[in-house]
Amino acid sequence: MERRRKQRDDIRSADRSFSRAAKRLGITQQTLSANIAALERELGCALFVRRVPLELTYAGTVFARYAKRFRRDRDTLGQEMRDIAGDRAGVLRVGVAYMRSRAMMPPIIRDFRSARPKITVKLSEGRNDQLQRRLLSGDLDLAIADFEGSPTGVELSDFYAERMVLVVARSLWMDLAAAGTPPDQAAIANGDLSSLEACPFLLGNPEGIDGRIAQTLFQRSGFSPTVAARSDNVMTLLELCGYGMGACLCPQQFLTALLGRNRLRALRILPCGPGTAYTICFGVPAADYHWSAIDDFVACARRHAVMPAR
Repeated sequence: MERRRKQRDDIRSADRSFSRAAKRLGITQQTLSANIAALERELGCALFVRRVPLELTYAGTVFARYAKRFRRDRDTLGQEMRDIAGDRAGVLRVGVAYMRSRAMMPPIIRDFRSARPKITVKLSEGRNDQLQRRLLSGDLDLAIADFEGSPTGVELSDFYAERMVLVVARSLWMDLAAAGTPPDQAAIANGDLSSLEACPFLLGNPEGIDGRIAQTLFQRSGFSPTVAARSDNVMTLLELCGYGMGACLCPQQFLTALLGRNRLRALRILPCGPGTAYTICFGVPAADYHWSAIDDFVACARRHAVMPAR
């Protein structure tokens, strides 16, 4: 049953093809098809609609949900047994946004590896919403993210507080003033960006934190921005910002780490009112047992926190 479940998982991850899944498993397509057919007879249900590409039946979807749960339980059992046996080895899967990964992870991983040299840290980078889905699907052991709405099935603990600021190249600021549309710094500090209506913007995708906050600011300011570019990667947006291509949002505490003090001198950094602060949390799947490596990694990360959580 366990072997057949693994084979069914591999089919799903191999472009919904028996032939590709068989190749990944190192067996013939006939052997795989026979094992899947035996599993369906055992369950009394068809798991796949056999056409190209393969599709799961309703029974297959239900089976996949239980299979993911079994896989998580199996992994958790292995971790707990290794902890009991004192074999502090394994792979710790950590999800983090691109920007935080670059700005924060090097010293955290360095110190963690000093304490747990047998643990390999596997980073998975992406947007906050992507990280939450990977955590809930069992593909991550730990996610560092803004968990808006406290999703079901995840245990959270505060890490630190972030605040978005508006970043504008000084050259663009002067161009706007010369064109007769000078930005109103006092109004911007209160969350009113209407004086920047003529300014192009460099934005994250709406699903990200910066995209979500930007949408709130524009709604509050009563205009739709001219968007020069969008990217999930804040570093790309900051690079474009440095070329005077537009204004962007970025967590204030990471600017020095990402750009350095010399490059920051060419930029104006502006607070942009209420509703731009949020808390970054550690998220782990809700479970009766948590791998000790997760606790050690969290403790190490807290020693490097850029700002205490509020």
